[in-house]
Amino acid sequence: MTKNAVFNTDSFLLEDPNELISIDKWQKTVNLLAKLFDAPASFLVQYTQKGFQITIASEQESNPYPAGIIIEPEVNIFCRRIVETRQELYVANALLDSCWDSNPEVHNDGFRSYLGVPVFWPSGEPFGTFCVMDFKETDYQATYLELIRHLRDILESDLSLIGAYAEMQKLAITDPLSGVNNRRGFNILAEQRIKLAQRTESQLGLLYLDVDNFKAINDEHGHGVGDDVITLIGMVLTQSVRQSDVVGRVGGDEFVALVMYDVKEELASVKHRIAAAFCSHHQLERLPIFTVSVGITAANPSASISELLDIADKDMLQRKRKVVD
Repeated sequence: MTKNAVFNTDSFLLEDPNELISIDKWQKTVNLLAKLFDAPASFLVQYTQKGFQITIASEQESNPYPAGIIIEPEVNIFCRRIVETRQELYVANALLDSCWDSNPEVHNDGFRSYLGVPVFWPSGEPFGTFCVMDFKETDYQATYLELIRHLRDILESDLSLIGAYAEMQKLAITDPLSGVNNRRGFNILAEQRIKLAQRTESQLGLLYLDVDNFKAINDEHGHGVGDDVITLIGMVLTQSVRQSDVVGRVGGDEFVALVMYDVKEELASVKHRIAAAFCSHHQLERLPIFTVSVGITAANPSASISELLDIADKDMLQRKRKVVD
């Protein structure tokens, strides 16, 4: 595992979040914990869907667990108890408690003592644990508990910084009215999706949607109703495509969706699904009935997102002229 692979999260879209913090500082903090406790091993462990990943391991020859190891989530280890209870845990001698009989850290690796505290993301969700382990029975006093909590707070302060950064990044790429990506966010994510499609030889299509006679809606019903229409479009588009597809608002009443498909007929199917969703919502929402024009283009693997937008926009305008005529 490299030190750039610390965080298992997809919240960071524009830059590498690890540049915001010093991984070396985290390593020194974990090393310091082991030194102050005169213990053979200490860790920062992250809880992920795959299990408990050792993110940072103290750098001693006595430590049997290097960074990068993942322990499956159902295994009866000390860190699992902390994540499940969200409480700190001190086990002075695991051999005296039968609940640890199936703990491989005890019976395979010879650990007897464990002291750990929970580490949380700013959202309150568990990041994982900060812990120290020993091969012999221990008798840690209150000062030791205070010390590990203080060092934990240093780590959580960095997570708070990352959380604030992620929130700012989200605001920077999200259109507040429709709730989908703004033009900048769409371009960033679409470029990433195009590169992925090129590597996996997947097929992409772009839908370009524009409200017919949107100015008339604003003039007749007011801009508040116009805003409600924009909000509805964002909701309908999000619900009509897959979560892995990319939706964006690129103009006043112009929306786009970059979708992945297996056969070309699926593009037309997505368009019909969107149209059906609008018909359904017209019956539920207190909004004027409106129509949309949708342009469609299959993505050329070598095309840029700007070229795709231009082609789909022209197709949409042709369809809109037919509505006007």
